[in-house]
Amino acid sequence: MSVQDADTRRLRVLGICSMLLYVGLAAFFWTAWSFKDHWLDQVVIVVATGALVILYFSGVKFARHAAASAIVAFALAMAIVGVIMPAFDSTDVFFYMATGWQQAHYGSNPYSRLLRNVDGAFDDPMIQNAWMARNRNPWLDIPIPYGFLFALLARGLAWIGSGNFWRTLFLFKCLNLLMHAGTALFLWKATKWLPESNGKAILYFYSWNPFVVLQYLADSHNDIIVAFLIVLAAYFLLKNRPIWSLPVLVAAGLVKYVTLVLVPFALIFLIRQKGWRESVRAILISAALLLAAAAPYAAEHASFKYHLIWVQVSDSTGSLHAFVVYSFRALARMCPLLLGSVSTFGVVTKAGLWIVFTIFVLRQLYVSWREPDEEPLTMIQRWTSIMFVLIFVASSQFFAWYLGMMFPLALLTHRKTILADCVIALSGAHMLSFTFLRRKAIGYFVFATLIPILYLMTQKWWLSARGRSPDYLNSSKAAQLNFGN
Repeated sequence: MSVQDADTRRLRVLGICSMLLYVGLAAFFWTAWSFKDHWLDQVVIVVATGALVILYFSGVKFARHAAASAIVAFALAMAIVGVIMPAFDSTDVFFYMATGWQQAHYGSNPYSRLLRNVDGAFDDPMIQNAWMARNRNPWLDIPIPYGFLFALLARGLAWIGSGNFWRTLFLFKCLNLLMHAGTALFLWKATKWLPESNGKAILYFYSWNPFVVLQYLADSHNDIIVAFLIVLAAYFLLKNRPIWSLPVLVAAGLVKYVTLVLVPFALIFLIRQKGWRESVRAILISAALLLAAAAPYAAEHASFKYHLIWVQVSDSTGSLHAFVVYSFRALARMCPLLLGSVSTFGVVTKAGLWIVFTIFVLRQLYVSWREPDEEPLTMIQRWTSIMFVLIFVASSQFFAWYLGMMFPLALLTHRKTILADCVIALSGAHMLSFTFLRRKAIGYFVFATLIPILYLMTQKWWLSARGRSPDYLNSSKAAQLNFGN
């Protein structure tokens, strides 16, 4: 039996086991979607998600030599089950549907009017339904916190859905499935420009990842749209078509604003590689895209709920900032003299983290500008590091699904760096977001973020101290985070 046949057979066994778990979870969530955190429900979730993570990392060592057809077949099966699975852990997709219907049916601007103030909202099943009631529908009192392009997408899908709840939900899930397939496709196509890469391994890392399946196909978060657009922008860099990277990144920023930080870097790369004429063309295309997306909403800009939007995107939860502040608050309980300074400490900490991020970005801009012949792979690495620092260091708000915006991009970074290993490890650790641990602010951050990063950094340092090459971690079978072997 050849190596390919043996590894394909082993990978199929792991794929079948994963599929059984996904099908079991789908059946469980359809019959118990309104569960109230009964301990038995939590046991089912912990065991099933933990088993999916173990199976995922167990398959890494077989993916390189296995048949691509086996990887694709099981990826497709997992994606289909993910789409069929209900949004069991988040009501975000129902908010997308409601704001889309708010525009398509009521002609209301979601940036200037709240769902609660829409006439007929309380009798409309697209806005008030049992699914939204699971968390008392907080979406009634906030404007849409996303960019104009996503607002337009939501409006279009809701219009096609014509007020039918299930049809509209299916359309949003199909959109995410399309983004998922597109991301996998362009990751595969991009690998031919990557040194020492293995397309099958990268395809496996993305398409079999249980975090991706559950967060973006089952729960249907819109971060997958951003992930697809960033990967597409990276693909254009690798294909020597950087003129399209700039408008694609602008489009990503018009879904979620965080990716706008990458736009100056795409512009610098374009200027250095293609000159000012092509750069002006890319800027004009980007400006046209921005104007087209903003046109249906900008007329009411004076009435936008800017304060509520800002509160939504700046609330401190689940982040490094929240971890530090909660830790200080715990210390203050033991030392009453510190209790009065908790609020000030939080503000100073937030400002300090953003200053660190700003300095980091300015440094990256300087280095990028000084490098006239920067390689596309280097720029992709730069984008990934910036997104990592923004999401895990600077941002005051962190939810597990934010990781998905940078996860596919990280797979295109150079295999000698630790960054991709960290992101892959975090995608496994943040499966804890589906468990009771998510409600333990300090504990969740420690186990899902801090420990995986410290473990990989310590292991890399230990291997370097023993005289191993810096990229040994990436080829270590023990680590099972392997692009090349």
